[in-house]
Amino acid sequence: MESQMLKMKNIQGLFPILLVLSVLLLVSPASAGGSDAEEKVDITERARELMDVTEDLRGLRFISDLPVELVNTQRMAEIVEEMLDEEIQPETDRTFSALYTMLGLMPRGSSLRADYESLVEEQVAGLYDPGGKQFYVVDIDMGSMFEGMFGDLGAIGSFLEGFLGGLDFDMRDVVIVHELTHALDDQHFDIESRMEELLESNSDDAQLAYQSLLEGNATRIMNEFAYGQLGVDQSMLEQISEMNISMAENMMSYSPFLERLMIVPYFKGEIFVNHILSHEGQAGLDRAFNDPPASMEQILHPERYLPNRDEPSWLSPVDLTDALNGWELEATDTLGELIIGLMFEMYVTDKAGGEEIGDGWDYDVVTSWRSPNNDLALAWVSIWDDSSEAREFFDAYCDLLEEKYPPGEWSERRSNFALYTGMGLGATVERREDMVVIIEGAPEDVMDECLAEAWAISVIYN
Repeated sequence: MESQMLKMKNIQGLFPILLVLSVLLLVSPASAGGSDAEEKVDITERARELMDVTEDLRGLRFISDLPVELVNTQRMAEIVEEMLDEEIQPETDRTFSALYTMLGLMPRGSSLRADYESLVEEQVAGLYDPGGKQFYVVDIDMGSMFEGMFGDLGAIGSFLEGFLGGLDFDMRDVVIVHELTHALDDQHFDIESRMEELLESNSDDAQLAYQSLLEGNATRIMNEFAYGQLGVDQSMLEQISEMNISMAENMMSYSPFLERLMIVPYFKGEIFVNHILSHEGQAGLDRAFNDPPASMEQILHPERYLPNRDEPSWLSPVDLTDALNGWELEATDTLGELIIGLMFEMYVTDKAGGEEIGDGWDYDVVTSWRSPNNDLALAWVSIWDDSSEAREFFDAYCDLLEEKYPPGEWSERRSNFALYTGMGLGATVERREDMVVIIEGAPEDVMDECLAEAWAISVIYN
């Protein structure tokens, strides 16, 4: 059976701007309902006016015009649902929801499709569709969008609510500039084609890295525009940018896994883009669009993209066909440093500890397998920068197994090999030098054979 991959073209490729981000801060979804008729603007005309501003901020010129539609929250929800219907079929949703649940990233019974749809429908303020070459903006009610949103901040909250509620420019302009930046980048660098190529990579990590470049650049342009409207100078802009990053990181400490994945590309991507601009200017940014970062490692550590490029190694997927006789391959994926770090941060350790465990990643590939009885097993192989990084990951994952399967017990646990049993289906973790193999959910009587097949994979070091 050919493995499935999560088609992220629309999951990562809708390019939504969330109400919870940047200038829009923590807008309540209930407040984005639509303004009075007399306050409505000609959104097409306004978009044309803002194209000149966006061109100046981005340093590129539009090649062609593009459609824009002002929609209410209900219509935006319908648009999102229609796009997701094309990309996430029920079988794909079941496959990856099960994989992420087994990895400890999502609670049991979760649906990746349902969770994502709920999150976007509640928080999206606008989105650009690179396939349809048009963008949509939610008709935000400026009179009430900030009411009650800072209630937990006391006097500071009252000040922010009054200040933001009294702005004399249309917040929809901020959304339009963000989406125009995506359209401008698409016209010059063909986002749709690049996303199609990434779909073939079977890598959440590579797709998230590209999305971070796109969202980071659009967020940078959006912030420069918004703060320019407020008369903010460059030094204050930098301080506000740091504040926004701090707020986003604080949100990361309590947001569910999927929401974290949506937040990171905006604020970490902006840091990455600013790093490129500080080293090589506009020409360097354009080169990054033609030669984008290959992994989230390069986004999280921009110096590993420029000036010292650190490309990931490569591992072939594990084939357990012989060891798991009768089981079928369901999915193949590469998680990367970000998702690995989030996994430990959410379920085992604190934020700093989770990031530390993920740092040192060089490549990984995970495959999931389904039995005739509907049991699920995974084979996960990772390669690390050195043996000490691999040892750190090995130890942390053994601790994670105790959190995921508390009824189990260690049949064996050494510095380079561990067998966790007593739950019907076992879990084995083995380290050899800078590599770690994890077999989880396979019958205990075929564990040794699964391990042997996992270690037989091909490795290409970079």
